[in-house]
Amino acid sequence: MEPIKTILALAESYRKLPGIGPKTAERLAYATLRLTPDDRRLFIQAIDDSLTKVERCPHCGFYFEDSCPICADPKRDHSTILVVIDSKDILAIEKTKNYNGLYFVLDGTLSPLRNRNAKAIGIPRLEKEAETNKAREIILALPTDLEGETTSLYIASLFGKKNIKVTRLAHGIPVGTNLEYLDNLTIAQSIQHRTDMDKGGNENG
Repeated sequence: MEPIKTILALAESYRKLPGIGPKTAERLAYATLRLTPDDRRLFIQAIDDSLTKVERCPHCGFYFEDSCPICADPKRDHSTILVVIDSKDILAIEKTKNYNGLYFVLDGTLSPLRNRNAKAIGIPRLEKEAETNKAREIILALPTDLEGETTSLYIASLFGKKNIKVTRLAHGIPVGTNLEYLDNLTIAQSIQHRTDMDKGGNENG
């Protein structure tokens, strides 16, 4: 029996979402068919509203409805910019209540194989924001994979030439985790970014 083309198209649409494989997409497609008429209307309205009412801040890249809650906050420290690759990362950091500077969302990481160069991921815009806000420090909170590390090194070199301090979030062993359960990269970074227990500073070497 031939599959229903409309359901296949719906499943393919779900597959465009991150983390959704073929089986999950198929389950979501059939689950959508089982929605009540009211729930279906609300579902469609929610998608439509997200596309028409939500905007992306031209300065930091965060999403908002009325005005950017980050850039519009006069109490923010404009001398510090924390760089991430996803708006969800901003929400996670904000929940800690330990950072009060600005943010900047890159459009991915550098990847020559995927044709993602500095301009494509927004680094020139980051330069402009740093200049406009007279930033003194750029904090990197990028992935620790090869592309993330390449991007971090590129940004560090770029802003180092501008005499702007570039730091990164500490990498290491999560609290309550045993070494036997960690991957080699995490252990290696923990050694590289080890902390002086007396002075509380970094001791690399």
